[in-house]
Amino acid sequence: MTTVPETFQSQAPATPAGGLRLADVTARIQRPRERVPLYLDAETASQIADAEATLERAREYDELHNEPDTAPAIARHLRELEDKAEASKVVFVLQAVAHREYQRLRAECPPTEAQIEQAARMAEARGEQAGEPAFDPDAFAPMLVRHQLLEPVVSSDEEFADFWAQLNDGQLNQLWSTALTVQLGVTDPGPKSELASEVLRSFGLS
Repeated sequence: MTTVPETFQSQAPATPAGGLRLADVTARIQRPRERVPLYLDAETASQIADAEATLERAREYDELHNEPDTAPAIARHLRELEDKAEASKVVFVLQAVAHREYQRLRAECPPTEAQIEQAARMAEARGEQAGEPAFDPDAFAPMLVRHQLLEPVVSSDEEFADFWAQLNDGQLNQLWSTALTVQLGVTDPGPKSELASEVLRSFGLS
């Protein structure tokens, strides 16, 4: 009779009848996805905050002088600005790439010598040990967003490069920060909502 060593027994896969199969788990994997609303009419979007402040002052003026004529006109103007900004909104849909694809893309964008030197100077100023940056963000940011982008559909790398070159720093950061969050974030919905449970119980639902 052959005796199986204990170390081998502990490593042998357990396959109970009807048990969960890894193939079934793999088939259910859905990589994280995020929607990023980008307002392309940045000038109008910036005017909204000013119009809101003006409306607040106008309302106070009307109440103080009992002249309800100033605020409505400004409110209509504010609504026009909001509608114009909303019309310029485009929703970008980003989806995380697989781990190996992410590592491959990152390896294609090593930090530059200038970035390594800058990181060393900053670490020295903080009295810390210098660590090399993981990548060149100037190159990696558009590459990761390009590979994660599901919508709008991109017809070519040249088209995406032209689009990326037209964005300002705030718009770039919206897409780039979301791309990192989608890629590196942990998907965990947390405990079930107590509020939802309370509402369902109040209607006699489970």
